[in-house]
Amino acid sequence: MKRPIAEVAYPFLWAMVPVLYRANRSPGYFTLADVATVTVGFVVLVGVVYLVAAAAFGERAEGKLPALCAMLGVVWLFGFDPLARSLPHLPHHLSYVLLGLAWAVLTVALVRWLARRPALLRTASVFLTLTGALLVAWFAASIAMDRRRSEREVADSPLRRALAQPIRAPAGGRESMRDIYVIVLDEYANADVLSTVFGFDNTPFLDSLRTLGFHVPRSVGSNYAHTTLSLPSLLNAAHMAVAERELPRGTTDPTLMNRLTADNRVARFLKRRGYRFILFPSMWWGSTQSSPLADSVVRVWADDGFALERELSRTELRRVLRRETILDYVHRDEPWDAEFVRRTLSGVARLPSVEAPVFAFVHLLNPHWPYVFDRECRLPRRVGGRDPRKAYIGQLECLNGLVLATVGRLIRDSKVAPVIILQGDHGSLMRGHWVKRSSTARVENVPAGVAWERFGAFGAYYLPEGGAAAFGDSVTVVNVMGNVLRRYFGAELPREPDARYLSVERDPFRFRRVETAWLSAGRSEPLSLQPHSRP
Repeated sequence: MKRPIAEVAYPFLWAMVPVLYRANRSPGYFTLADVATVTVGFVVLVGVVYLVAAAAFGERAEGKLPALCAMLGVVWLFGFDPLARSLPHLPHHLSYVLLGLAWAVLTVALVRWLARRPALLRTASVFLTLTGALLVAWFAASIAMDRRRSEREVADSPLRRALAQPIRAPAGGRESMRDIYVIVLDEYANADVLSTVFGFDNTPFLDSLRTLGFHVPRSVGSNYAHTTLSLPSLLNAAHMAVAERELPRGTTDPTLMNRLTADNRVARFLKRRGYRFILFPSMWWGSTQSSPLADSVVRVWADDGFALERELSRTELRRVLRRETILDYVHRDEPWDAEFVRRTLSGVARLPSVEAPVFAFVHLLNPHWPYVFDRECRLPRRVGGRDPRKAYIGQLECLNGLVLATVGRLIRDSKVAPVIILQGDHGSLMRGHWVKRSSTARVENVPAGVAWERFGAFGAYYLPEGGAAAFGDSVTVVNVMGNVLRRYFGAELPREPDARYLSVERDPFRFRRVETAWLSAGRSEPLSLQPHSRP
């Protein structure tokens, strides 16, 4: 029997609402294609519940029970986890078990009660269909408007136009062209931060790099507190702080920064000189998933076919929504993230076999959370509830071994000694995790100790034929690639100031320029995992 659409559509509309709401709340962080894919996935999941309920209940309650069961499935999917997390913690996850039992009893009782009241169910169906349709239309329109606005900001950006100008340099022959590898180790802190904040001595790793011929400056730091800003500054050898004058106040939309990362002037410069640009994207961070300049984007899972569990981890939107739904109880990111790191570094190690000179950019979300390795490179026994400092260091120790094996092979297998950049995009955030999570954090309230830790990024550089002289004993991220281009290609590229621009995640383009003396004073601030209140 054919049903009025108002009595059938509402569970499917409400399955779309949370996805569109999340995308609307975070403009620029998710691609439209991924939003559409995730939306269709949830609609299909609800459709399966509908069909099962239709087979079970048939024409009972005038055939309205399948849609009701599908709607209750949406409530279970999106509502159970937030409610469970708000309950008092009980041992052995008893709070979740008790809530699940109570919710199951309530669900059965509600279905039985409404089955005897088809008129009420019809009225509720119409109401839920209308409100669901309005919300879907509202969020979809808002997403479209945000996308148009961000594209207009990119098109009108003086910063983008300035960086689109080619870098001038003398012509050079191909015979002396070295492969260039830029490996970004996300949230890898420098030795000073590791010693002060974590009580960890990273000297054995640094000494191993020095033995291979790496230059490890005494002072290495980032210029920005966020990956979204640090990566475009690295790949354009230019500061991003001028974006404060270009972007609307209070925006968090990273579209302009993402465009400058993907379409960067370092890659354009090297491609004009005959380099092949090979991109190794991160596991899920949207800013480094693709580039219009890339001659090859290495997808390390490409030959493995489709795997649903892996697909649930493949983008930030999917991870966020999965963590906010009941799917989080049946899925773990850790095996996929760990294997992704291994496969990526293994792929990088094979690049010396490529005939053309290679410029490879690699973004590893490691030692950044989630903590998917212990110090022996095994999956951690406990995923949650661990001391984050110990988990971070365990992951870092594993990463050190993997990186050493990779760079050792690059040096050994290259016919011409390559340039290898190992770079942290910023330091850790153990002292100031509240800055990232708090909706009220302001840049003026960030203590010096938190900023000092965050700006303390790791860096080590393999620079043949005296290239270390271009770096000296102190370098910040913004000047790393400029140093390489000036030293090896004679690029006419002015050195940027080693300035630090502090901002918070909720207002990333409102900067506070901080001085070295203020940062240095923060080194001695005691470690505290509690929110700070000092100005």
